[in-house]
Amino acid sequence: MNVVFFAETSASAVIGGAERVLREQALGLRRRGHQISIVARAPAHDLRSQVPVDDVREQRYVVSRRHESAFMWSSVVRSVQAFDETLASNNPDAVVIHQSLAGLGPILRRRTRSDGWVYVCLSLAHEEYLSRTSAGRTTREGARRKLNVWFRLWGERMVIRRCARVIVLSQFMKERVLRIHRVPEHRLRMIPGAADPCRFRPPDEPEQVRRSLGLPSNEVVLFTVRNLVPRMGLENLVHAIKNMGEEARDVLVLIGGEGPLRPTIERLIKDLQLTDRVRLLGFVPEEQLPSYYQAADLILVPTLELEGFGLVTVEALACGTPVLGTPVGALPEVLTRVDPRLVAEGSDAASLATAIRRILRRFRDQPGEQERLSAKGRALVESEYNWDRHCEQLEAVLREARTVQ
Repeated sequence: MNVVFFAETSASAVIGGAERVLREQALGLRRRGHQISIVARAPAHDLRSQVPVDDVREQRYVVSRRHESAFMWSSVVRSVQAFDETLASNNPDAVVIHQSLAGLGPILRRRTRSDGWVYVCLSLAHEEYLSRTSAGRTTREGARRKLNVWFRLWGERMVIRRCARVIVLSQFMKERVLRIHRVPEHRLRMIPGAADPCRFRPPDEPEQVRRSLGLPSNEVVLFTVRNLVPRMGLENLVHAIKNMGEEARDVLVLIGGEGPLRPTIERLIKDLQLTDRVRLLGFVPEEQLPSYYQAADLILVPTLELEGFGLVTVEALACGTPVLGTPVGALPEVLTRVDPRLVAEGSDAASLATAIRRILRRFRDQPGEQERLSAKGRALVESEYNWDRHCEQLEAVLREARTVQ
């Protein structure tokens, strides 16, 4: 099949889950023998018109960033232009849209150019926007925010209702799409997120991994990697470590990631006198991520809301490191399959402290328990949560979509 992907994120540099899913799907289908093109919005810091993603070409379009209206309008118009430039000589067999704003123009203006349109819904567009913007200090700012929310909700609904199939990564997202967009359930397909078990794997020499990262060998290392934004629950995590009191004396918490919340978290760590217990790593390069998973005794996912899947969960499990998460979004869908006690009772600081304390005691008091969880998590990724299986299912959905348009 000739397949084109539309996205607001670039597959050329993985800085989060959205980029990872786009890249793995495109390259996974390419390995299965399909002809793949990516049409993506150019990042603000890299306006090149084309970039290679391994042996796949990513064609880019540049949008106006003067203000929100110009951004949205130019996104719609220029994505259509990029569609025409990329596919001047032939029509695609299938189009995969990764973010609704990237696919809105093409599906409204060029829908007849392909037999099969598919939407990959990692999260709801208007909810993502709400999570990263404030309510506004003035009536005008509040009204502008409401308009942006409405446009994103409307735009995503237009895309979803015109696609033959909608792919979600979790039961949680399936239920959200059904409730918010009222799409017929028979058009939804769930294909879980995944990890590469060859790249993310248990370490041969755990102590050597710690030494290479400059980490102590005599402390319990807890690691989380998140965008530093409010919905990730990182402030609650810091408070949880404080709540643990003396039980945290041998614990070192590593927080990877960047974002607008960093100054707030830095002040909080200092105010709670946790500078020797909690360390901000900044952005963790993709090539170092497996090492941090391998070096940790426990991975933490303290999310407050909107966890559509959480690739960090299966990446860590693939490295043989147990994961403790909150009962939010799709996290329990994966973690309860390893052990229900890996899900905290709540996302607040007290619940996190209790859950961390409980699992560290299990590791200490029950010989072999950490190894048991490690082996079970790794086996789950090898059998179900891997990109080969994911792309096999994706290929089947694309073929199905072509027959129902």
